[in-house]
Amino acid sequence: MPAYEENDVICALRQYADEDGALGNEETDLCPEDEDGPTAADVVALVAQEFQRLPIAAPSITHQPDADWALVNMDFIVLTDAQVQVLETTILGVPVAVRATPVHYAWDFGDGGTLATTDPGSPYPDHTVSHVYTSSADAVTVTLTTSWQGELQIAGSGSWLPIAGMATTTSVADPVEIVAMDVRLVPND
Repeated sequence: MPAYEENDVICALRQYADEDGALGNEETDLCPEDEDGPTAADVVALVAQEFQRLPIAAPSITHQPDADWALVNMDFIVLTDAQVQVLETTILGVPVAVRATPVHYAWDFGDGGTLATTDPGSPYPDHTVSHVYTSSADAVTVTLTTSWQGELQIAGSGSWLPIAGMATTTSVADPVEIVAMDVRLVPND
């Protein structure tokens, strides 16, 4: 893609926001019509591609019990520490800030069980995300795919503009042994 003037890029971003109904910027009328400048569609595609390439930090996975084992037929509680992240980058020569907000969590519990939620989970006793393993296993690995919604701020100031599409990160927990406990009644001597 050719090099563009900063004002052309800013105008194209504002035009995109106006067409999308997200910003409603009166300055759009001040942008000159330039056949050689980027179109709003060009900028939208570039912003979406850049968002998916940014080094968004994958959140960590916490599980309870906090051990290298879990029990069969008991809640295995999971949660993540996903937080909003702001990253700096340059798009077509214009410095921008990108805000990534976690919005969706897809859990894979390593035994065929999956769970999709908008909740990052909470610890016991108020836990909200858990899984029950129904058989023992030497090692299962929990994987979390987090989907991030993006917003862009031009040159570090002004309104945050929505970014089309989502970015994803993948987190993997250490393997956990799933243990079946045998309970036996014994006479009281």
